[in-house]
Amino acid sequence: MNSNPQPSLRNRINNQIIDHPFTDYWDIFILKHQHPINITLHILGILFFYTLLFYTWKLQNLWLLLGLPLTQLLGLTGHFLFERSHIDLQDAVFSWRASYCLGKMLLRIFMGKYQDDIRQRQEILNNYANI
Repeated sequence: MNSNPQPSLRNRINNQIIDHPFTDYWDIFILKHQHPINITLHILGILFFYTLLFYTWKLQNLWLLLGLPLTQLLGLTGHFLFERSHIDLQDAVFSWRASYCLGKMLLRIFMGKYQDDIRQRQEILNNYANI
């Protein structure tokens, strides 16, 4: 039995993983974003978000900002249909920690290192579960 206190509900990975060793949200974020289609939908959401911001600025049309919630729906769709991981409402609407991790995920994917990140966190989680 592990002596670590249970993580907060906000840092839950999914309904099956109740206890885990991670305290850094980046580690939790990775485990909530492993499925390739979910990751793809998040990347598309990020690109769509910045494209909307660019065209809002370029065209000076603030009405385009009404499309920003659609960028969130892409990621949420990935969680509901493919990943089945816990979605924290505050992170789904907006949080700095989620925004930071989305940017970091995009960078790590472009660097070709995100799959290694997933493998490392999965190994830590598996070792923790086997203690």
